[in-house]
Amino acid sequence: MQGRVNQAIPRELIIWAIFFIVVSLFFQFLHECGHGFGSQIDGVHVSTGFNRVGDVGKRPSDQDFRSEQIITWTLNSGGLLGPFVNWMFAIVFTILLMFYSKTNLKAFFIGGIAIINALMRFLPMTIFFIGASKGELWLEDEVSCGLRAIEGINFPMPLLDFKILSKSQSALFLSEPKLYFWPILSFIISLVCLVSTYWKLNKLFNEIICSRLYRWFFWFLPFILWPLIYIIGSFLDNMIRINW
Repeated sequence: MQGRVNQAIPRELIIWAIFFIVVSLFFQFLHECGHGFGSQIDGVHVSTGFNRVGDVGKRPSDQDFRSEQIITWTLNSGGLLGPFVNWMFAIVFTILLMFYSKTNLKAFFIGGIAIINALMRFLPMTIFFIGASKGELWLEDEVSCGLRAIEGINFPMPLLDFKILSKSQSALFLSEPKLYFWPILSFIISLVCLVSTYWKLNKLFNEIICSRLYRWFFWFLPFILWPLIYIIGSFLDNMIRINW
């Protein structure tokens, strides 16, 4: 990569895009496996794929895909291990990148893995906080971990019933400060990893990606590609399932 300026940038953008799409799908799959393995620890049988957790033997296209899913008030492994997978990889690969002083593909890919896992929690948490500012409750993994702090709700309850309740009584949930502990923790971990990784990658590759336009496009490409990754992941989610 080093030594090529003008000719290398288009090729590296293609490599970056392909790498980001493929590896993002891989870690989405690992994230869902974290939910599946955690549910198995809790003694709950579920199916996982690339996007959503559902009932055993069912696919997202089935109308009763989550008819047996239960929301509890307890902090459980099934809800926590999904985000934990991304926190772990984001932190570990961010730290690994800090030890690199040479511009090479290895550093490039290590930084990419850190960015991918950080984004997988940074974007959902950003959506949650934006929704909360508007009085809307988005049930992300970290939010589920804080439901035990809500008083006056008869947990456990079916997921479908909880969705109806959360829409009609969003203010009740969002007014509880303890609900924000895990989302804030997840957001901070993701943000620190993103800032640290982008800073290091920019330092390593600054001389290669010398054009300001290409530099902005290069670093924002993961955000631009995320809707496409979501679409591909949702398609694969209906095709490939694991029953835990």
